[in-house]
Amino acid sequence: MYIKLENIKDEVTIDVRSKEEFEKMPLFKYNIPVIDEKEHRLLKKYIMIAFPIILIGLIKNRRIIREDLLRLSNNKEKTIVIGCSQGRLRSPIVAFYSRCLGIDTKILEGGIKQYYKPVEKGIKKWFSI
Repeated sequence: MYIKLENIKDEVTIDVRSKEEFEKMPLFKYNIPVIDEKEHRLLKKYIMIAFPIILIGLIKNRRIIREDLLRLSNNKEKTIVIGCSQGRLRSPIVAFYSRCLGIDTKILEGGIKQYYKPVEKGIKKWFSI
């Protein structure tokens, strides 16, 4: 179910964070946002209702998310790896949906943010695959 970054070989990598988060920290190749930036700010402000916010985002965007997951998995032929900030909410929810579609799906263990390392004060660096 979970996979470490160093164990990803030829799987398709999909980031389910918002477009803005993806652009700031682009570790994975593709982005399928489950929520937008406005919903992400709401999630951060009201963390106790994070699960319903994400679930509503998935339901609201399910057609686009479904089409993108099927397209990127080459109609269920390829395994996909889904990642979000910390691997606790967004990626497991989308991974569950992806598995319901019949796609072989793994989740990036620990999320994407763990690979974001400060190099010097005020300077950030990404280690990407």
